[in-house]
Amino acid sequence: MTNYYIEKENKIVLFDTNKQKLISTLGFMPQYKGFEIQQTDKEIIERDGGFVFVEDVTDELLQEAKEMKLAQNKEAYEAALKSGVTYKGSLFDCDTLAAVRVMGQMAAMQAMAIEEEPAIDWFNYNYQPVTLTIPEFMELAGLITLNTRRIETLNCGFNTAIEAAATFEELDAITVDYTENKEESEESNE
Repeated sequence: MTNYYIEKENKIVLFDTNKQKLISTLGFMPQYKGFEIQQTDKEIIERDGGFVFVEDVTDELLQEAKEMKLAQNKEAYEAALKSGVTYKGSLFDCDTLAAVRVMGQMAAMQAMAIEEEPAIDWFNYNYQPVTLTIPEFMELAGLITLNTRRIETLNCGFNTAIEAAATFEELDAITVDYTENKEESEESNE
């Protein structure tokens, strides 16, 4: 696409894809009358209150796009952690804090040799106690730990890929998706 533009002090002050329209605009802007109308095939965009050639700000635009993609990833990461895991028909937290609590409970159980105790009450996502046998609790702990690790591994991979993207095409090709086949996961826990 051909762009017509006027520069003043090495800054683009007016541009249009239609040369006649730009000439007509000059009738309303006498401060630019007499300036040379230049022609280019370079893309021109509005940026920071002025006009620039896209190629002059590509690195900045790519960095801004990366920051937006990183923010999108952070939001998806947090939502994935909040989505929890389902076990015995109940939803349980699986964020990092929940994983720490589970590990702490497991360590306490091992330290106190609680294997003979028949059950433990653990709170689900809605803070309702769910009575679990020790093996069931250990199975839930494993699910929470594995799911948290899966999500954190994906998060690391997405962040690394986003930062490494050298072009907009590479960045656009990154699909941030933390979902897994929940049906399979739920069927194996019933």
